[in-house]
Amino acid sequence: MANLALGIDTGGTFTDGVIFDLDRSEIMAKTKVTTTRHNLALAIDRCLDELLSEAAQINFDWIKMVSLSTTLATNAIVEGQGAEVGLILIGFEPQQGLPTPHFACIDGGCTIKGKIKTALDLQAAERAVLELKDKVDAFAVSGYLSVRNPSQELQVQKLIQDLTGYPVVAAHQLTTALGLQERTVTAVLNARLMPLITDLMDSVKKSITSRGIKAPLMVVRGDGSLISEKVAREKPIETILSGPAASIVGALTLTGVEDGIVVDVGGTTTDVAVLKGGRPSLNREGARVGGWLTRVKAAEITTIGLGGDSLVQVAHNGELSIGPQRVFPLSWAASHYPYLVDELKEIREADYTLWHTQPAMALVFIKEPLHIKLTDSEKQIMALIRESPHTLHYISQKMRKEVDLLPWHRLVSVGSVHRASLTPTDILHVTGALTLWNREAAELGVKMLSRRYRAEADVFVERVLEEIYFSLAALIADRLASEQGAPLSLLQEEGSRFLLRQMLAGKKRKDKATEFFIKVNTPLVAVGAPAAAYFPAVADKLDASLFLPESAEVANAVGTVSGKTVETVMMLIKPGDGGGFVVHGPHSREIFMTFDEAAAYAREEGRKEALERAAATTRAKVEILIDQKDKYTQIGQGTAEDGAPNRVFIESVLEISAIGRPWSDQI
Repeated sequence: MANLALGIDTGGTFTDGVIFDLDRSEIMAKTKVTTTRHNLALAIDRCLDELLSEAAQINFDWIKMVSLSTTLATNAIVEGQGAEVGLILIGFEPQQGLPTPHFACIDGGCTIKGKIKTALDLQAAERAVLELKDKVDAFAVSGYLSVRNPSQELQVQKLIQDLTGYPVVAAHQLTTALGLQERTVTAVLNARLMPLITDLMDSVKKSITSRGIKAPLMVVRGDGSLISEKVAREKPIETILSGPAASIVGALTLTGVEDGIVVDVGGTTTDVAVLKGGRPSLNREGARVGGWLTRVKAAEITTIGLGGDSLVQVAHNGELSIGPQRVFPLSWAASHYPYLVDELKEIREADYTLWHTQPAMALVFIKEPLHIKLTDSEKQIMALIRESPHTLHYISQKMRKEVDLLPWHRLVSVGSVHRASLTPTDILHVTGALTLWNREAAELGVKMLSRRYRAEADVFVERVLEEIYFSLAALIADRLASEQGAPLSLLQEEGSRFLLRQMLAGKKRKDKATEFFIKVNTPLVAVGAPAAAYFPAVADKLDASLFLPESAEVANAVGTVSGKTVETVMMLIKPGDGGGFVVHGPHSREIFMTFDEAAAYAREEGRKEALERAAATTRAKVEILIDQKDKYTQIGQGTAEDGAPNRVFIESVLEISAIGRPWSDQI
């Protein structure tokens, strides 16, 4: 009997899927479908159908887990979506902005050593909750220094549950790190995401159970490890950046490279991460998403808006740029709507050099706008493209308006309309590196922009590719410089950017007074659908060894089924005020007379908590690892009379981790 896993990654452009043999680490089936951003479940359904059709011979009892990485949490935070959240602040008032306007401050709070500083005002908490309940869908609670004593947060959390029955999260349940603003933001964003993740989990569960699959559902964390469906519902904030994290784990699985730099080129973005000892580098402060700094541990991902669907455009002055805007490739649009080729052919050469508008552009209807009142001209545009997309040139003729005067921009910004135009994917169709869709439409787009660029078509194509190669190589060099302690981004300062251009030019000029070189000693692992088309040239510019794994196009989906479950509990031991030692744990604060007693308690309680959390994720056996760091400060010079150093104990931090495989041999 085989042990199989079904992995799905929902990216901004594509949803990738694999059926993976867990015993032999082999892909049995794979697919890539277009992501339905307005309803991720539709793409997941299609992905499942194609995978199960390709692997029709498998027994569903062999599937030990279904694992998902999703962009939902990240996108929702960036776009401000999700539940309205009521926030109860205990013992402090906000000094910075918060991701909710619905909050109340009540008396309470602890000291840095976990003693109750101010009594909790439960009556004020009750009044605030009852006042907010009709305005919100979920609650968050954040108390002053609650990580050192969570008792007040827990009391308010229970009060909210009793009064409303709404989802509610306490900040100490998400992170044990200090940082009042960051912990509060993390709690609010987690509460905001709860209904969204619940809907997604329900949809995925319905999809797999309707097909007779009984395996448990897992979700990728932002650090690449796996959590259960139950944990994902309670702590959806931990799934931010799960897609890029899955690509790192997938790259490791497909290549075996444990120390290297992983680059994933998708449809919307390119993500870069560093692997050390088989694990991704983690951010030091916490993941920053949508402008909010959180206390979520996630892989340190560097991202730029360059992908297969990035908009290639030439300004009226001939300046070339690629991204960060995302559009449908012309080749893709014409493969679905072949008449667009004729519409592109009808564009006059005089329109190739429009002042504000790219000539090779079409508008595609997505959805009706919800909260804005359209002008008459906007209504006309929507009516023209509602049934089928059309080029701006076609629309201008129907409306008898100049192309540059068409009011389509607001329709795009509110998500009612999407554009189709020239992209790197189209460039690869022109070169023959890709043969997925309509090459003629891509060639027509190149013809228009090359004339605008004042160059022959082949020269323009080469120039676009060179710009892509430079952007990717410079991103890698910048990230490696950051890993070595560079204080600023090499790409943000004009002088360092000039040096990067010189180093990555690829052609050594003997007539130059100075030559600049770059050599990357870290292995480069490239994944994503267009990796093979771009990275031989990128690796050459960096003088780096390149790993291009087979099935690189579905590395993210492979990563969803390759991660381990890792549940980590932090225990802190500090000196007591009047002697003895205080242990700060996830649920309580305990006092002991001796350090040995405190340490023994911290180890045992941490172990129990880690095992309990792991049990919510896996039924397989787990390994317990304990890392203890003791911190002292030196007092004066020399040593004490007994020869020991003159040191004073500051604290001990114990990190207790339960690590294991996420699947069991039993369903």
